[in-house]
Amino acid sequence: MHSILFLMSSMAAHVMSQGASVGTHLVLNVYDVDPTFLTFLYRGQLLLEQIVNELHLTIVAETGHQFKPSGYTYAYVLSESHFTIHTYPEYKSCYIDIFCCSPSFDAVYAIQRIKSAFRTENVSYQIIQR
Repeated sequence: MHSILFLMSSMAAHVMSQGASVGTHLVLNVYDVDPTFLTFLYRGQLLLEQIVNELHLTIVAETGHQFKPSGYTYAYVLSESHFTIHTYPEYKSCYIDIFCCSPSFDAVYAIQRIKSAFRTENVSYQIIQR
């Protein structure tokens, strides 16, 4: 077990020392969203599945929580890494975090798909190569 951890640490150190990216981290703040997309998990989950499918991501596990009286958190564990969302219907906003190690992941396309799905143009984001 220790040799595997050492090997993984060595590989990560090598990648970082080379300045190579292992993936793209996309952090989005999505504003001016119709609260019907943000209030109840059972409605939002369909939208999230659509986004994940359109981005060609592979779900290996998922979990979520419905807050009372409204709002939800949902997380997908992906074979490519993760996709999470936290909603605030009272502020008409949600916050999405995607980390993807697939070289074919297109963060700009992901932003477009999310804006379209949530029917808003008002987003702020960061794209971080890690």
